[in-house]
Amino acid sequence: MNREEMHMPDDVYESLVKHLDEMPIRAPLSDEFLEILGILFTPEEAELAAKLPFSNFTPAELAEEIDVPAGELAARLETMASRGTVFKSTKGGETRYRLLPPLVGFSETPFWPGKDNDTVRRLSPLWIKYLHGPWGKEIADRKVPLVRAVPVQEEVESSSQVLPFETIRELAEKVDYRAVAYCPCRQMKAYMGEGCEHERENCFHFGSMGRYIVEQGMGRELTLEETLRKLAEAHEEGLVFSADNYQGKVSTICCCCECCCVFLQSRNVLGFANALAPSSYAAAVEEESCLGCGTCEERCPVGAISLHGGDTAGVDAALCLGCGVCIPTCSGDAITLERREAPVGVPTLQDFLMGQVQG
Repeated sequence: MNREEMHMPDDVYESLVKHLDEMPIRAPLSDEFLEILGILFTPEEAELAAKLPFSNFTPAELAEEIDVPAGELAARLETMASRGTVFKSTKGGETRYRLLPPLVGFSETPFWPGKDNDTVRRLSPLWIKYLHGPWGKEIADRKVPLVRAVPVQEEVESSSQVLPFETIRELAEKVDYRAVAYCPCRQMKAYMGEGCEHERENCFHFGSMGRYIVEQGMGRELTLEETLRKLAEAHEEGLVFSADNYQGKVSTICCCCECCCVFLQSRNVLGFANALAPSSYAAAVEEESCLGCGTCEERCPVGAISLHGGDTAGVDAALCLGCGVCIPTCSGDAITLERREAPVGVPTLQDFLMGQVQG
């Protein structure tokens, strides 16, 4: 259905696109993006959204500026929060809102509940088309990648000690609230008839974003033990852990598959090598222990491991993400992760944000 058939007032939605395009991660104008906005925002909501800040605000702070009574504004924001287009958080008894961007935001919110309905089936092909168009380059071809691969602690060992790095366990332990939702990437592909067999309820969000997801019925709260168990299951499945590409507490851990993940697809299919930052480690094979079974070659999400017709596996360290998914199923216990000669540093939050502003 095109915009004319939907009776969409183009100027309202184009104004919203211009507003969203002001974010560091831009939202380029396209027909499919306008159609997406027409599904997610009523014309009245789109008109309001084009006036909303991307930083937290209270209705009272904004009401006079946009000439809408505070009570009416609060009610409209509540509706938009429930629809997944506005973020809501409460601290110290004060409720604040902000407009959600496409990423992390309203490209995911309709899919997090894991419910099959007309809305997600209409959105899925539009988002995929937008990804393969102008938006893919915007989110994947960046000086500082948005996300990074995170290796798994138990598998990164030297002869005497576990090598020092920020582990998945540490990331999960640092946060004060944990929630899980359904993976938007696998949901989209499934609704298009291109899904995979991997578990879908393993999109992890923490802190205020986790609370928002649970409060809006988009996911469920987890204990630390439940989080670690589901992460372990994802690792056994061969899913790549990716997290926010900055130091400190993270808000998201994704469990990525090469067939559906936006960032792995951007790297493998669209050719954006910087879509996902590698870890400071790379897989290494002990030739004497390698049985040549080829399981690691099958599990590698970026084609970094190959037998090349021989008896032992070889690793292209330049391609390797250092994620460790090749390790748990190695029948000869021949694979370890070794620190790269030039480790990949994780940016500070300030450097990460500056990098996004610069593109």
